[in-house]
Amino acid sequence: MPVSGVANIPALTHERGMDLSGLTWLDNPSVINTLSLILIAIVARFLLVRMIRGKSETLSDSRRRWVSVVQNTTILLALLGLVYIWSPQLSTFALSLTAFAVATVIATKEYLLCLMGGLYRTTASPFTIGDWIEVQGLRGEVLLEGILSTRLQELGTGTRQADYTGRILVVPNSVFLTHTIFNESYRKKYLHHSFTVTVEAGVDPMPILAGIRKRLPALCEDTEQLGERYWSMVRQRLQTELPSREPQAGVETTLLGKVAFVVTVFCATARAAAIEGEITVYILEAAAKAAAAK
Repeated sequence: MPVSGVANIPALTHERGMDLSGLTWLDNPSVINTLSLILIAIVARFLLVRMIRGKSETLSDSRRRWVSVVQNTTILLALLGLVYIWSPQLSTFALSLTAFAVATVIATKEYLLCLMGGLYRTTASPFTIGDWIEVQGLRGEVLLEGILSTRLQELGTGTRQADYTGRILVVPNSVFLTHTIFNESYRKKYLHHSFTVTVEAGVDPMPILAGIRKRLPALCEDTEQLGERYWSMVRQRLQTELPSREPQAGVETTLLGKVAFVVTVFCATARAAAIEGEITVYILEAAAKAAAAK
């Protein structure tokens, strides 16, 4: 004869298919601590990043730098916390973990290389957020530095080398271990801009060359003082000699026997394309007039 309805609860649970024996892992304190740690890390990361971003639509270099620090730090602390929580269980399976670690290294080789590349980037500091860099043919401004990858805002080439293309590049950190990194941060405001304009043979280059040398100082006159201070600052920071700030123009011949005018000018990055365009137009017009006069 049943004593009470309470004694029949296990039987009723079993009849309704509510077997709770599979949830015994919730009694493990390590599982509860792990879930709590992950939740805290996600919430803290979200709140800190949102506080840094604020309401601005675009982020400055310093804010992007702090966002990267917060994201990388929360991931690192979460990993250290997980190791600490599960350390008793890990020590119990030390021998089996050796084989597991070898298999893990082989299976996650690319991820480990990315981690090593991130460590190299942090310790060697070849660049920082806001710098212009080029690596493995990819060129852009550094937006974010992550543990596994680095995000770049792509820059153009040629006459558009100072303009953004609108594309975002995600570069694995492993690239930094095997390829040369070109840091062009000093070219963000001023740069030594060189270009070549080629015309047909038979044109006397000396009058055109004299006209180029006469026009170049006037084209850079509006930024001369700021350019001089910037050139001196970069020279002191790099502790090395830089090419002369004086505009230079020369003439040479190509393999096909044509006349090539080579121009180098130290100017504001934003003015480089305009200066190249004005000098190119002058050379072509002068060459056309010289050819027509014959």
